[in-house]
Parts: sequence; structure tokens; C-alpha cells
Amino acid sequence: MNSVLALIAGAILPLAFAPFNWFPIAFVSPAILLAVWLRSRPLVAWWRGWLFGFGFFGAGASWVYVSIHHFGNANVPLAVLITVLFVFVLALFIAFQGLSFSLFFRKRKAALTALFAFPAWWVVWEWLRSILFTGFPWLFLGYSQINSPLKGFGPLFGIYGISLIVAFISGCIYLLVTSKKLNKKIMCLILIILPFIVGWVLTFIPWTRPGSESVRVGLVQGNIGQRLKWDPDTLYSTLHTYYSETQKNWDHGIIVWPEAAIPIYPQQVSVFLQALDKEAKQHNTALMTGIPIYHEKTNKVFNGLMVLGDGHGLYLKRHLVPFGESFTSSKICNLLMKYFDIPMSDLSPGPEDQEPTVVKGIPFAPFICYEIAYPTEVLNHLSNKQFIVVVSDDSWFAGTIAPAQQLQIAQMRALETERYLLYSTNTGITAIISPEGKIVKSAPQNQRLLLTGQIKPVTGKTPLMRWNYYPVVGIIIIFLLLTFL
Repeated sequence: MNSVLALIAGAILPLAFAPFNWFPIAFVSPAILLAVWLRSRPLVAWWRGWLFGFGFFGAGASWVYVSIHHFGNANVPLAVLITVLFVFVLALFIAFQGLSFSLFFRKRKAALTALFAFPAWWVVWEWLRSILFTGFPWLFLGYSQINSPLKGFGPLFGIYGISLIVAFISGCIYLLVTSKKLNKKIMCLILIILPFIVGWVLTFIPWTRPGSESVRVGLVQGNIGQRLKWDPDTLYSTLHTYYSETQKNWDHGIIVWPEAAIPIYPQQVSVFLQALDKEAKQHNTALMTGIPIYHEKTNKVFNGLMVLGDGHGLYLKRHLVPFGESFTSSKICNLLMKYFDIPMSDLSPGPEDQEPTVVKGIPFAPFICYEIAYPTEVLNHLSNKQFIVVVSDDSWFAGTIAPAQQLQIAQMRALETERYLLYSTNTGITAIISPEGKIVKSAPQNQRLLLTGQIKPVTGKTPLMRWNYYPVVGIIIIFLLLTFL
């Protein structure tokens, strides 16, 4: 029964995230897992943790099937097998989290374990999942709270801090249900309510300073299918789609085209780029576009973002998607790359230190697709940037919940840094996000259009930008020490 309960608890947890946003589930589901783990020996905790993880990632991240089958040249049985293996491996993180939790904490005092060990250990394993094997920083508990009062903690403690608070509340819920004494139940109830009150108050504190002048922006959503996009015969049509939407809107100060909007090297469309650059300058418009970059001297290809017109800079994507944009040099991986025939699947990562990207005299932080999901990498490369731009092509996962999940992640990055964030995609969900992490304006999916809006450059730093995650690390250490009192 406990094993079935763990599987169900994991399977319902994705409902706490976008596009469902039933955020209270994020407190209940881990509380159930905690109850199961506290009744389990180490190996049993491993198994039940794996079941929870299989339900969690099976329901929340099995969208990889779409790109593997529809765009990776894999038949249905093979695509299902790869998807199951993907979910199986991700579930191992929670399995070993359960094993270690049971080994270290199961015999400690229940109250201390629930209040301190459980939330601290949960965040430790979220962090491990973000760095091991290039990382999969998806579906962290804190993302579910982007629309709850707990979002007020975002500029202070970031995603890991909010995850810590969510898991802490889960521990309180467990104690509320299992405690027999009224005074303990009242104390648990207070500990559950208090973070929401504090978080709500924090939402009224501005940590940064928006500029006085607004900049009009336009995000072009080309809505070009993957197969058409990479077909050489449709190149002219693709370029015409983006140019025609732009030509009608040169009165915008900033125009953004999505990831690989120009699906060909600059050397092959130099005349088009020169004309586009000249026209953008004539209208005092900064235009940025996703484009693959080929370095002839090194024979390397990069996923890039180029700035034209009233601005300058070329950004090369640093963190590549494993098996989507990069393969190891092994013979097996080379065979897989040839079999799946995925466009731009043998890219090189851009250097850590790159020239600043600037539009209309405003420095901004560019990120391409998956990169926005790495909390510390975004912080490390933000520096004095005054807004954030994310270009992506979510048509790889068309018809799934993945685009909504990634947009929710982008909302958290905007909240953590209190910067406007321009989220430009090929097929949606294109959006403009405020420094409060709210979607100011968004475009419907699978439509060709230009999303317009206004943003303000933002200066100053949030506490998270100043201190990084050191306070959260300190709290985790204190929590773990308290467990052994």
C-alpha cells in the first residue's frame, strides 16, 4: 500500500506546476512521501522513492517522447523505450534521496526530521539533479509557487530557498496530521501559515530600481514547423516570414526573433544580414535573432544570438542540451547522432567569458532555451545587465506541457533578479514577463504574430544577486545540524 501511495503521490505532483498551477499539491505530495519514508527501511525507502520519482517524472517530463519520435526519426517502440529509460534515470535521484534519508535520519526524532532534515535533504538533491550528468533542473518544488505568496522569497533566496520553504511546510503538514497533542497541532498550523504571511509582505518590497523611460518591444513568433524550418527549399519563405512581421513594426525599439530563426550560417546569408542591419539602424531599432554560428578556423558550430541595428554583440550558447545539441565522442553516440538525424545536434559550447550584448545602449543578459533553467548560471552571468532575453524553439515539444513548464521557469528567473524578461519562441509560448515574475503579455501557441509591449531597464541588485545561494546553503547546514540535537 505504501508503494502504491508513493507512486500516486509522485504522479499528482506535476499538477502543482504549469500549465495546471494547483500549487497546494506541492505541499501535500512531498508530505505523503515523507510519511512513507519514515516507515521504510533504507532499501525499501530507495524503492518507494524510485516509484515516487517514476510517477513524478513520468507524468511531468515524458514530453521528451515527442521530440524523439516526431523529430528524432525514432519509431514508436524505440521512442517509448528511450522515454522510459529517461524517466527511469531521473527517478533514481529520488530513489537515492530516499535511501540516504532513511540511513541518516529515519531514527532521529520525528519532529526534527520532518521540520529540518526533510526540507534540507530535498533541496540538496534538487541541487544534485541540476549538476550531475550536465543536469536536469526541471520541476523543482519552488517553481510551483510562482503564483502563491511564497514568491515573495524569490528575490531573497531564489528557487532553492522557495523549494526549502515548500518542503518545510510539507514537513509541518505531516506533523499536523500525525501529532496527537493539540498544542503541537496549533504550532504546526502557525508554522504553515507564517511563511505565506511573510512571503506576501515581501512582495511589496522593491529591491531594484526600474528606469524612468520605457522601451517598446516586439517579439516575432514565426510559427514555422521543425521540418519546414530546416528544409533548404523553404529558407526564403522562413526569412520572408520574419522580415515581413518586422518590416511593419520598425517603430519598436527592440525586436526579437526566436532561437535559430535564421536556420543557416551568417556566411551563407551575409547580404540579407547586411541589409537587415542597415534597415534596423535607419529606424533606430535593435534587432536580435537566433542563428547558428560557424567558426571556419576551428570548424566548430555554435547556437548563437546575434544583435543587429542599434546594438552590438554575439552570444554563443554555453550550456548545451545533451543528445539534443551535443554528443560525446564515443562511437555509440556518433551512431546515435546519425540515426536520429536531429538538426544542430553536434554543437560546441560557447566560452564562459563573452563580449557584452547591448541594445540601444542597454546591456542585457541573453540565454538560449534550456539555459534559463540553470539558476546559478543565470546569476553568474547577469552582472550589471538590465533585462533578460530568452530565445527558444519549443516546437520540439509541440502539444505537450513542456513549453508551459519552461515559461514558468523563466518567470522565476525574472522574479529572482527583478528584471523584465523577453521570452521569444518559434511556436509559443512567447511572452513578456515583469520583474515580479508575472506574465504581462503572452501570445497564443501555433500562431504567426508579433507580440508587442513595453519594458523598462532595471538597475540594482536583489539580495539573491548580491549573496547568491550562500544564505540558503547556511540554512541547510543549520537544519541538518539541528536534526542531530
